[in-house]
Amino acid sequence: MGKRILVVDDDMVCLKTVQRYLEEEHYEVIGALSGMQAVHIVTEIKIDLLLLDIEMPGVNGFATLELIRKSPEGKQLPVIFFTGRTDMDTVKRCATMGTAGYITKPVERHVLLERVREICAGLSLDSEEKTILIVDSDIDFLKKVKLYLKAYYKVAVIPSAESAIDYLKTRSTDLLIWSDSVSLKDASEAEALVGKSKQEFPILVLTEGKTDRQGEGMTGLFKYISKPIEPSQLLNCIADCFSEWMAAASKAPKG
Repeated sequence: MGKRILVVDDDMVCLKTVQRYLEEEHYEVIGALSGMQAVHIVTEIKIDLLLLDIEMPGVNGFATLELIRKSPEGKQLPVIFFTGRTDMDTVKRCATMGTAGYITKPVERHVLLERVREICAGLSLDSEEKTILIVDSDIDFLKKVKLYLKAYYKVAVIPSAESAIDYLKTRSTDLLIWSDSVSLKDASEAEALVGKSKQEFPILVLTEGKTDRQGEGMTGLFKYISKPIEPSQLLNCIADCFSEWMAAASKAPKG
């Protein structure tokens, strides 16, 4: 999964150059020309790494990072500063702000990519990254949702019940999203699915019908979500589902 990098620099030439270097290495890159624009982006979109110029008019890089650190999304965000300054005061301040250091300007391609690769390699080892299995007969929907969600989770998409059951026999998932457009043929299929999933992960059901009904043919369902649903809305439902599942698990009797 390509990491999403936010590059912030009021110098359009530098911004475009850094963006090109990163995109050539298949990173997803978002550009911002001001500190306040960067603050807004971080609170609205999941960012994996922030590359932040220090010398900017208005809100400089240091002040921008202070604002970003106040948001839940920005507290642990890895940051590399860009600067044309190498004086001791600047170096010390970069270190005291809890960043991954700085890169001097003009930015050299090999230096930039080496630092970015180091940080992204560490991010890839994040044990909190969750896997989601989505089962839906609508191939276009699967493609659209996977493209959006892969920035946040590991995503597997499957168009049939049989393939989903086979998948779960050999691989694990943290969440199952099941569309009721994919019907289970008989009780044995339902038993095979639920037997694998019961008490192991939550299940969201995408339904064309009402959302207040209980499971039909499958038990242990976590909740229903009405279709059609946009990927951004589904992302919010997934986050809520994980939170509720963890809360329920913490209250369950041990042993």
